[in-house]
Amino acid sequence: MILTNNYTTPLSIDGRIVNFFETGFDGLVSESIGVSLLIFLSIIFAVGFSAAIGMQREKNGHPAGFRTHLLIGLGSALIMIISIYAAPGSYETRDPMRLAAAGVTGIGFLGAGAIIQNGFSIRGLTSAASIWITMAIGMCSGAGYFIVGFIVTALTLLFLTFFHKIEVKASSKSAVIMIVTRVEDKSLDKIINICNENNIKVSELSSELVKDGDSYLSRIVFKGTGDKKDAMPQLVMKLTQEIQPIECKILH
Repeated sequence: MILTNNYTTPLSIDGRIVNFFETGFDGLVSESIGVSLLIFLSIIFAVGFSAAIGMQREKNGHPAGFRTHLLIGLGSALIMIISIYAAPGSYETRDPMRLAAAGVTGIGFLGAGAIIQNGFSIRGLTSAASIWITMAIGMCSGAGYFIVGFIVTALTLLFLTFFHKIEVKASSKSAVIMIVTRVEDKSLDKIINICNENNIKVSELSSELVKDGDSYLSRIVFKGTGDKKDAMPQLVMKLTQEIQPIECKILH
């Protein structure tokens, strides 16, 4: 088989829909009317898809809610519409992906604003991800790819709604624990030994010195994972009894 430069990618169903509108319903109406209707539908679908994701986030009390996702989806669709239909030049010379790439870069700043770090706890990663996927769905709708946008929106809602229950169930057997001890106690080895004795897997371990007046304290943070639902509270009790730290608690 010989490959030539004349090979073109087959049109998807969405591609055929876009082509149908851009040709004025195969010549039934003018191309300008067909494109105008396609733009109108792109905006409607972008609003609908982003509103569905935003409503899910709003119901669960997340900071990036209904209006935020609605505006992101609408703005992303507008970027694609301008890239495709408002940029000067022919289809062969214009590059609709250039403005879209700038939008992808810009959404990173908005997503970063949704991430909040409170001590050792980080929140907002899922909100940042939902902002990013809403932008992608908005661009997809703005390009006229409604079927792909619908499928991705449905998958996003599935992941945010039902997979959250699986995540909560899986995380009930793990927790992030913080222990503050005196430096001279050299508690790190003791903590690891206690965890091993109780079949607790230790990961994401970090240790730092904290100044306390004229002396220093050792603050140890790690993620423990057990095979029982109440393994973490029991571990905290054993650590408190055997090491007698200044502070020992579950962060999240």
